Amino acid sequence: MNRIAVVYGSTTGTCESLACRVAEKLGTDQVFCVTDMDESVIVNHDVLVLGSSTWGDGELQDDWYDGIDTLRKADLAGKKVALFGCGDAASYPDTFCNAIGILFK
Repeated sequence: MNRIAVVYGSTTGTCESLACRVAEKLGTDQVFCVTDMDESVIVNHDVLVLGSSTWGDGELQDDWYDGIDTLRKADLAGKKVALFGCGDAASYPDTFCNAIGILFK
């Protein structure tokens, strides 16, 4: 069975709440704030579900910048990765998904 980790970056708690709901639907209790994600989280899970809110002009949530470095250094071969995001699509329709694009790259 796949071990699933849900990793989120949240400033106001909205993305954290969403991460917990996603984890519940996926049947996992492995939910991590990105500031707590280290190599062991990546190594010990087959599936990584990564989430972020979008800030400013389509920027990634602040806690993710160190997390991206952790991901870049990790061996993701054989891992399944899914992304989710939240933001203000009504007010910022052109930049709403930019943070997820940054995670994707």
